[in-house]
Amino acid sequence: MIHVTGKTEQGASIVDLQSWFENAPPAGGAAQWKDYRSAKELARAWCDSGSMECPHELKEALNRDPATRGLTIEQAVAEMEIGFDEFRGGKRNADLALWGTASAGHRVAVTVEAKADESLGPTVQKQLDDAPIDRGSNIPTRVERLSCGIVGHSVDDEIKPLRYQLFHALAATAKLAKTKDATHGILMIHEFVSLTLDFDKFTENGNDLKKFIQAIPGWETATLKCGDLLPPIQLPGSESVPNDVLVSIGKIRTLIPLGLGGRGNTKST
Repeated sequence: MIHVTGKTEQGASIVDLQSWFENAPPAGGAAQWKDYRSAKELARAWCDSGSMECPHELKEALNRDPATRGLTIEQAVAEMEIGFDEFRGGKRNADLALWGTASAGHRVAVTVEAKADESLGPTVQKQLDDAPIDRGSNIPTRVERLSCGIVGHSVDDEIKPLRYQLFHALAATAKLAKTKDATHGILMIHEFVSLTLDFDKFTENGNDLKKFIQAIPGWETATLKCGDLLPPIQLPGSESVPNDVLVSIGKIRTLIPLGLGGRGNTKST
């Protein structure tokens, strides 16, 4: 059984679906905690066996890389805040963060971004446009550091249409790896697919992820398939983004049959 806590490493223990909601509710609270939506389904994926266990989809993806194979998880934290710069606010709320040691001895840190068809959030351009510059906002500096640290150059017309949330998430993954003395940091996208989805939104998320990946040096021609990890790379780095850990992005998918009775028979692809 994996030790899972809510919000922080010292947070209250999570042992089932109810305690997950009580100790690490999503930002939208009960309105967001719905069957077939990502927050609740991520929790269910970890709780459904009757104890806190790593979903087989995640295990199988990690086992594809010798460096992350056989990961023994020390702890997982739901809704963990991860800061990556000195500015107030703007911390990354990872749906789930975890870390441990792989069979080969490598320290590994993983952040999980759960998605059904929920939006990946505003673009970089929108994030900049909404910054209250007249009140001395740090957002432009934060965005610039993220751009330089992840794609290796300042924000330009190619970067502005990309989803800011993905920059935020990858930077936080690298920072978590650094904090946990890990050599490898993985941003894992966990998709939850059912017939309740808006598949136009689901497809848009996939396209946005592909554009983000291919903007990063080393992954310009990469294609991420379900169940796989991208080849690990070192990011260009900046004041906000460590460049001395290897990072990767992975994607896994859980298919959820309609009807409560089918949940015990979820399948991965």
